[in-house]
Amino acid sequence: MINQSLRYFSAIARHGSIREAAEELHIAQSALSRQIQKLEEDFGAPLFQRHARGVKLTSAGEIFLRHAQTNLRQIERVRSEIDALKGLRRGLVSIQAIESLVPHLLPRAVTRFSERHPGINFEITIDGSDQVVAAVIGLAFYPPAERELETVFKMREPLVALMSARHPLAQRPRVSLADCVVYPIASPMRHTGSRILIDVACKAVGIHITPALETNAIQLRVRFVQVNHGITFLSRLSAWDSLRAGEVVAVPIRDRLVNSATIDAITHASRQLPLAAEEFLRFLQGEFQNLHELASAPLKREAVANVSAHSMRATEQASSGDKRS
Repeated sequence: MINQSLRYFSAIARHGSIREAAEELHIAQSALSRQIQKLEEDFGAPLFQRHARGVKLTSAGEIFLRHAQTNLRQIERVRSEIDALKGLRRGLVSIQAIESLVPHLLPRAVTRFSERHPGINFEITIDGSDQVVAAVIGLAFYPPAERELETVFKMREPLVALMSARHPLAQRPRVSLADCVVYPIASPMRHTGSRILIDVACKAVGIHITPALETNAIQLRVRFVQVNHGITFLSRLSAWDSLRAGEVVAVPIRDRLVNSATIDAITHASRQLPLAAEEFLRFLQGEFQNLHELASAPLKREAVANVSAHSMRATEQASSGDKRS
């Protein structure tokens, strides 16, 4: 029964809403509220602050959440070890990841892993790198160096200057950050891993970027550079579909810091992962490597060539029209 209460409490804390937690757990909202009231009576302290838009953890609630998460992970580990006697048949893999991994890596890796281990379920939350570091398994871009974090593996994922194929810089083999600042810049939000890296790299070369657009939406940044002469800084993986479609081009940046960037798979050193999570991390590293090689294939020149060919055809058609006139 206490395990059920921990699960209920964690769901409410994750959603910040008793109603949404009740929908996820498939129980009545009133029954869930009674469970939380019972916990609060047992501890003699409120665990949530109620407000118009939902609930928020109190200081006591934050303490209890750490206890709940630790115990739920231990229970999952016990289940995984018991199931390991019969093979990897069940388990839950909880991941917190950055948005750039959503379109390709995560769906591909989860699908292929589930084909091998159909009893494994996944819980995936998308957030910025600054929030990902608190996860059981985190996939973060340029995560902060913290002593309690352990890097399981990292993949080099340099930022590139993403722009329209018609941009004045599009045909250059490389550009510098200084080359880019004279154009409108679409940047990630402050405190995200990629924004911190960009700001540090700019400071190192004595320049400052004032973004024309700041957003946590990658697709909005991609669209921004498609419709004007703007530039954004992304990994190739983040804009893979648009690159392959020839809608934008990726020009390498010569500044050293942005070329040393990585996407890291991180865990907390003090936490013991469930067996399913350990196995998925090993599998994910291979999938990451395969996808990284595909995403890093040279696409810029093809896109520029397509634009050039389109321009040439337009010129020829115009010339033919003049002759007919």
